[in-house]
Amino acid sequence: MYILKFVDFEDDLAVKEFNSKEELKEYIIKNNIDKHWYQIEEIKKVIPNLK
Repeated sequence: MYILKFVDFEDDLAVKEFNSKEELKEYIIKNNIDKHWYQIEEIKKVIPNLK
């Protein structure tokens, strides 16, 4: 899972979640987010080793 934090056109902080990196890249390109401030956070699932 990926979390995208970016500044929208009204200078507000927006947060969106994506399941794949491809979806994330498409959204960034489609909405010209790469021309503004943005941050990508990758969330990895950790499965504990229960013994």
